Amino acid sequence: MIEFNLLLILLYVLSSLALLSFFSKENKWKALLTTSLLFYYILAGSKLFLLVFIAYIIYLFGFVIQRNHSKTKVAIFAILIPLVIAKVTNTSFHFEDYITKDVWLFEWFKWSSLFQIIGLSYFTFNSISYLIDIKRKYIKPEKNFFLLLLYLIYFPAIFSGPLHRAKYLIKQFEIISISDTSISKGTRLILFGLFKNMVIAQRIFSLINNLLSTDISGFYYLVLGLLFFLYLYSNFSSFVDLFQGISQIFGIQLKDNFRNRVYFSNSRQEFWKGWHITLNEWFRDYFFFVIAKYDKKRKYTDLFLFITFILIALWHEVIFTLLVWGVLNGSWIILEKKFDLKKLPYAKFRKSAGYLYHLFFSSILALIFISSDLNFLVQKLFDASFFPQEILENELMNIIIISCSFLIMDYHYSKAGNTRFDNYLQDKSFLNRWFIYIKLAIIILIFGAGTGVDNYYILF
Repeated sequence: MIEFNLLLILLYVLSSLALLSFFSKENKWKALLTTSLLFYYILAGSKLFLLVFIAYIIYLFGFVIQRNHSKTKVAIFAILIPLVIAKVTNTSFHFEDYITKDVWLFEWFKWSSLFQIIGLSYFTFNSISYLIDIKRKYIKPEKNFFLLLLYLIYFPAIFSGPLHRAKYLIKQFEIISISDTSISKGTRLILFGLFKNMVIAQRIFSLINNLLSTDISGFYYLVLGLLFFLYLYSNFSSFVDLFQGISQIFGIQLKDNFRNRVYFSNSRQEFWKGWHITLNEWFRDYFFFVIAKYDKKRKYTDLFLFITFILIALWHEVIFTLLVWGVLNGSWIILEKKFDLKKLPYAKFRKSAGYLYHLFFSSILALIFISSDLNFLVQKLFDASFFPQEILENELMNIIIISCSFLIMDYHYSKAGNTRFDNYLQDKSFLNRWFIYIKLAIIILIFGAGTGVDNYYILF
């Protein structure tokens, strides 16, 4: 498990706050650049200098593209080279590697491959969107290299996953403002993120590992897929919450990456509208729309959609099982478009059945996502059904804690609707807010499964 020590995160927040007080309002972004460079170096070591060098190349490319749009493809190709090399040369398998890895402070120095750099995908995708937006004349090249560098390696964003357009994030860096409201809203998100990560996600992951050590098989093997599906949501979204909260303290609002209760989608189309939102928007705006504009008669829309999902899959890892995962995701979306589920009768029943339908097939896709051997997976699924009863005895308390905590999370999301958690609490009375604070804090202290927060998607 890749775990970030809470002390490291706390040090980042405190050092950033301290440093911000030494800068004037228009220069406060320099404090965040300083701490981002420092803490990125702690985790990535000397590889940071490679990213700074690439960032300077991107900075120069911005002015070249402004003068000559034809250079955009050359720039994008050059920027993609490190990421492609990193993906192709990575010989480990994400799920098995994650089970055995325990990364703490300074352990990133052990990485041997030049381009196996933490946050490289975020860095690359944001670089490409920055250059294409210059070509499209949405923005002008940033004249200050260090401000562009902060956009590309901003510590909370590069480790939490949401992709941001330069126009959205850079203008916030220029007006950093800390207030009682920003601290309150940020702390709420941090608290909720810690609750989802330490109490729900880490306990689910422990349960998955214990189930994998048994002979579970047949229909019951789908339980592993369902657990991983719920784990990935609670893990990834909690890390986003955590670093959204940290940024909110500085008056910077990072984009949402998940729709509330996305795990209760009743179709694959609905699911992908609320899952890893910024990545999907990136592929939509910088790949799908780019090639779709050549299809004037819309004959090949499904093909382009299919290719997009394959690219999303291979972005995760260049292996056969992820290719199959991408093919199935793309096919599922296309089939749903062909057979519009909304046209089925009995709307209430259709919606309820849709939840089960989506969770069932999502569990299968989750199993493919974490399987390095599809033959073994098929064998496990078609073996005689067996569920290890000792798991219910040994893991009963863990299952109860996970279930109750998940219900608490889901309750708040159901009440919040489409509102972000910090704004949802803002509308509550003083006593209600503090009841929720104390409740979450006590649950974390008593039932938190680790001393840090883990982030599965950092592998990608």
